[in-house]
Amino acid sequence: MTSTTEPETPGTSRHDTLTTRFNAMSRPARMIVALLIAVAAGYLASLAHIPLPWLLGSLTACAVIALSGFDLGVHDYVRRGGQIAAGFSVGVFFTPEVQERVLDLGWLMVVGGVCSIIASVFISMLFARVSGCDRTSSFFAMIPGGLAEMAGLAHQFGANITVVALSQSLRIVTIVFTLPPALTLIMRHSDIDAIHPPAMETMWVVIGLVLATACAFGAARLKIFNPWLIGGLIVGIGFGATSVEAMSAPTYVRVLAQLAIGAALGARFKWDVLRALGVRFLPISICATLLLICVNVFIAWMMSSHLPFATGVLATAPGGIAEMSLTAEALNLAPPLVTAWQLVRILLVALLTGPLFKLFQRMT
Repeated sequence: MTSTTEPETPGTSRHDTLTTRFNAMSRPARMIVALLIAVAAGYLASLAHIPLPWLLGSLTACAVIALSGFDLGVHDYVRRGGQIAAGFSVGVFFTPEVQERVLDLGWLMVVGGVCSIIASVFISMLFARVSGCDRTSSFFAMIPGGLAEMAGLAHQFGANITVVALSQSLRIVTIVFTLPPALTLIMRHSDIDAIHPPAMETMWVVIGLVLATACAFGAARLKIFNPWLIGGLIVGIGFGATSVEAMSAPTYVRVLAQLAIGAALGARFKWDVLRALGVRFLPISICATLLLICVNVFIAWMMSSHLPFATGVLATAPGGIAEMSLTAEALNLAPPLVTAWQLVRILLVALLTGPLFKLFQRMT
């Protein structure tokens, strides 16, 4: 007994000492280290030609380090900044022609969003039965809404915020790690032509991001859902609607958005939280997400006569708006349609979650 445990003690103590020293550093210092690691991991992923490299690389590196016990201290303002940049970079694609196309598909977005939400309610029942979580927490864990919005609703209705926040984060991570590679393989055998509008000048990018930040803070004060992405979108759409010709945000804007969102998302994962929820929670949550993805892929297939299948998969995917928008932009899959579809569903979630939860309680 003694001989098997003694060799592990020095290694464990060194690890504990290292994490203790790192976690004792000031938060800005820890955050700088995290962002440097995110940049290095994103660069390596880009060299390996991984889809969405800066997001996946930074997310993976920060998640591994955070699960090892290091508190990276990535402030929520980093994620907000990434969402503002993502919203702005996607918003400039909203030319008048694209806006007209989005309006034409509005009814389909509503139908698809309602179907996706109803499917998530039934999957939450299965998740509660298998994972051992209470039904209230399972309900808000499976609804395809934003992390902040679902955590707020979970608190309002008495659900376990830890379960909801971790499940929502795991869902986004699972989708980001599965859909971009799968769609890349599908598109490799298709005849889709990539469209690359000319990039904006740096001066206009700076002006746009400053205006987007101000708009985002205004939206936050008005308590608008997902204000940081919405603020970027509003300003970006204004640029796109008033531009004489189609344009796009420079590559570095998308890279910064991916790095910020990936680092912030990866830093959320804590081993002690996962351990407290039990061994079954992680695999069951991932399986529930995969089931939800399959349902939404079926919805995209049913609507493929109105929307290209690959674009429909991203549009109906139960992921975060910023993550799916960046994925659509990276894969040239109609970012405005994907963003608009995700926004419509989030709006439906905000309107229907309360009444659906009351109905859910009566059913169960």
